[in-house]
Amino acid sequence: MKKLSILAFVICVVVFISCEKTITIKQQPYQSKLSIQGLITPNQKPQIYLNRTVPYFDPKVNTRELTVDNAAVTVNDGATTYLLSFDSSYNYHYCRYDYFYSNPQTIQANKTYTLNIVFNGVTYTAQATTNQSKVPVTSTSYVPVFKDLYGEHEGVIVGYTDKAGEENYYRYEMSRMIDSSVKSVDAVKSSCTFGQKYYVKEVGRTIYPDKNVEGLALTFTFEPNFSHKRNDTGYIRLQTVDKNIFTFYDNLDRQKLAQYNPFVEPVFIIPGQFKDAIGVFGAYAISDSVVFVHPE
Repeated sequence: MKKLSILAFVICVVVFISCEKTITIKQQPYQSKLSIQGLITPNQKPQIYLNRTVPYFDPKVNTRELTVDNAAVTVNDGATTYLLSFDSSYNYHYCRYDYFYSNPQTIQANKTYTLNIVFNGVTYTAQATTNQSKVPVTSTSYVPVFKDLYGEHEGVIVGYTDKAGEENYYRYEMSRMIDSSVKSVDAVKSSCTFGQKYYVKEVGRTIYPDKNVEGLALTFTFEPNFSHKRNDTGYIRLQTVDKNIFTFYDNLDRQKLAQYNPFVEPVFIIPGQFKDAIGVFGAYAISDSVVFVHPE
């Protein structure tokens, strides 16, 4: 009986091995597109990020390799056209440079700006108007656990009152000083700051519209992007964004939701403001900051 069991086991192993097959995935032809991200707000300099899209299995993952540095970029405020130059700033958390196009002239409120990009002989144009209302943060609080699509997390609760008579969309912004002991949600710690403190800003991707809740006192809860300990201090602001920004990021969120939930119909990034590019050019207002101290 024992010999029969061993023989059966050997046969199963042989059959299993013989069934193994190597499948080669043939990469289909891919047409790279320009990726554009330009979010402007009053009293700050414009920063326009341009990158190339690449296939999923493409080896290019370095931000410098994906950056477009040879485009002609201008912004017009209705009276003056400003040329944006290729620039960069150092990201101390990821220990790399972030690249963008910028101009020293700050954005003004209540103006319509036209973004014009010429790249590889193709022109991309979009407009954004800086007429959003500043909506103050009315309260902040903390909850040890809240549940969403991605599981259970701690959460910071932001309270505000919607501005009646306007079509508004909201998301949070939180800034703080951290050091290399702090980990971001993608499990990264700074490897180049060696204990020195540096500034980080996280911006919520989920945007909350005021549809059917106009003029009401509202709250939303977010999971902080960076680890923390008791009495760590951050500064929370509320962004009021335009419909351009809402539409773009809502589409991204729906795509992510479809990846996590097999019962949700797949969503693909659709052309928005730019016919032959992926991206957004939008405007937002930002409230004054409110101090938030982590209770744990």
